[in-house]
Amino acid sequence: MFKTILFVCCFAPLFGYAQSDFKKVKSWKAKKTELISLDRLGNFIFIEKSGRMIKYDGDGKKLATSARQPVTLVEPWFQPTIFVYNRTKQHYNLLDRNFESSSTHAVDSAWAIEPILVCPTHDNRLWILDQADWSLKKVLPTSNQVIQEFSLAPENLEQADFIYLREYLNLVFLLDKNSGIIILNHLGKVIERISVPGLGGFYFFGDEMYFVQDGKLKYFNLLTSQWREHALPSNAVQAIITDECLITLSATKEVTLYRYTPSSD
Repeated sequence: MFKTILFVCCFAPLFGYAQSDFKKVKSWKAKKTELISLDRLGNFIFIEKSGRMIKYDGDGKKLATSARQPVTLVEPWFQPTIFVYNRTKQHYNLLDRNFESSSTHAVDSAWAIEPILVCPTHDNRLWILDQADWSLKKVLPTSNQVIQEFSLAPENLEQADFIYLREYLNLVFLLDKNSGIIILNHLGKVIERISVPGLGGFYFFGDEMYFVQDGKLKYFNLLTSQWREHALPSNAVQAIITDECLITLSATKEVTLYRYTPSSD
């Protein structure tokens, strides 16, 4: 069963804009889509429950479709490849941009006994969440070396259901489906907790992390800890914004693509 989320690369920070600034380009049904994401080239990746991925460009044109496959975590920003982790088999695949070829790599048992989540880093390392001892390890696959390791504090584990792991701006992000987002530094110290029970996913935009809540995009600045928000032009359970467009996915699986011109307040 498809369980975990995908997340996007960053773009230049956005300023203020009103709901009316979004101009609808097109909409279409994506009945099997569970999650949406974005690669470094600005292409949108739609992930279905079966693990099939469909790529669209910034104009909504379909570019490529993958085969069905079991997936736990997908990172399409890992240019030039797409990182796909399979928890059941404890290995990850690196797919090319057209989903046509891949290489498969096992998660060494010396790194983790129960690697429930694995994600790539910008410097070609891996972060691994090991459920056996609830440790986070950063490893260098080319040398089988564990270069960082720390354990999660017990208060982070009560009824936890971790569904996503990501490194960004030298921080480590964990998404607990039951409580929300935990942000840690590389020493394992929790520097921020954001209570958003039931959150399906969060994204990054420049120095900010953002997510959909109550019909709005809410942004948290990772450098200043300040918040901002703006309304979405349609009801959405997921939304991704770039420096040119916004794409939303509704609870009824309708995708809508918008253009906008950002302007400072």
